[in-house]
Amino acid sequence: MTTLSGALDVRAVPESWPFAPIEELDRYLETDVEPSLVQLETHVEGHLDPVALASALAGALAADPAARRHLAATSRWSRRLRWQAAAPAILPGTPAVPLAVTSWDSAAELAALRERLSAWPIPLRDGAVRLILAAGPERDVVILQTHHAAFDGISSVTLLAAVCAAYRRRAGVTAGGRLEADGGPPAAIPPAGQARPARRGRRRLPRIPGTVTRIAPQERQPGRSGYGSVRLSVPVPQPVRRGPGPFPTVNDLLVTALVLTVDRWNAAHGQRSGLIRIGIPVNDRDPRHRWAGPGNQTRLIRVTASPSQRADAAALLASVSAQARTARLQPRPGLDAASRLLAAGWAPTAVKGRMVRLVQRLAAPVGTDTSVVSNLGVIPDPPSFSGGGQEPLWFSGPARMPRGLGIGAATVGGLLYLCVHYQHALLGPQAAERFTAMCCQALDELASLPQGSQA
Repeated sequence: MTTLSGALDVRAVPESWPFAPIEELDRYLETDVEPSLVQLETHVEGHLDPVALASALAGALAADPAARRHLAATSRWSRRLRWQAAAPAILPGTPAVPLAVTSWDSAAELAALRERLSAWPIPLRDGAVRLILAAGPERDVVILQTHHAAFDGISSVTLLAAVCAAYRRRAGVTAGGRLEADGGPPAAIPPAGQARPARRGRRRLPRIPGTVTRIAPQERQPGRSGYGSVRLSVPVPQPVRRGPGPFPTVNDLLVTALVLTVDRWNAAHGQRSGLIRIGIPVNDRDPRHRWAGPGNQTRLIRVTASPSQRADAAALLASVSAQARTARLQPRPGLDAASRLLAAGWAPTAVKGRMVRLVQRLAAPVGTDTSVVSNLGVIPDPPSFSGGGQEPLWFSGPARMPRGLGIGAATVGGLLYLCVHYQHALLGPQAAERFTAMCCQALDELASLPQGSQA
């Protein structure tokens, strides 16, 4: 799994290459207050050596030009955005090795660090990868951030696994004292309390009949940028088969639990739910190379649930499972026809960018899903600095407003690691904790249902 090649031939990488349509759209839709980031977090017992970590990161990036991609300079009349591979770093600590080192002393400080990182854009002209080593009192936290235009969850895990493998070869885990914030390469993390650009005021668009249900906001802070998150691990749901019929996947259970949670949450807060639609990113890589290669190689499928379908949990689960199976089996491009047209080379990129943002704003009531479930599944070779393969792994991706909330999931060592990440413009921390508790309750309820009882 630590092989990075796959998106491009490492032996014959071109000087530059065009963005794929899904990558170009992601770039156009990103804003300073909603950076398009994929984030992985793992915890290490003891402390890591920042110099060895920088060297490991440099080695992992040097192994694949596609992992060193950055936005190439183009003219204002260029019709396509293009990638270019940076030269590999010669020495750790140079700008080509994007490692920042900081520290934390309490759970509150670590949560504040995550929030600052979630609002810290990655400038694509400098690269698409950033690694943060956060030294704690008894353990270190390693956070990998990648730009979603260049990496999806699968390729981000592959990169982190490569960094871990290189670190183990170079140093192993050290048992020394704690690290200071300036003990390694210069940290550039925005300090606590640094002002972020205020959200631009937007005129509320008229509600169109048949629009997608939104999660009822609670305790929100509209002027506060960035994400909060609720992170937990639960045993992987193990439904009992009681018949020969279709059997739901863990992902089916997660999606259905989220549908039930949105429905019940909205009802508890006086908001009627109509059509609930959940987006599900699907790995489009060749099954023989599921974990190979950087790049954003996912397509989004969707499942829907009307009020009548949500009346019975078992029937809802069967419907979600059937929709997901059917959608996965249908070979489709990663984007719909309208999105592919917007990303095609029919106009200069500046014009297309403005058009994409306008269309997205107008279509948000019907074009944006209620929420998203991004499940990486069972990680066959989990990123591990110790080599034991049992370190926790939390994953999250972007959840632009008006969606504002998504669930990232990964299975490591028989545990399902869940990250409910939410925008402060939608929920406050306590509201997010209550929402997560309701979702876990719905997941337990669904896992206890008899499965496979219908032919």
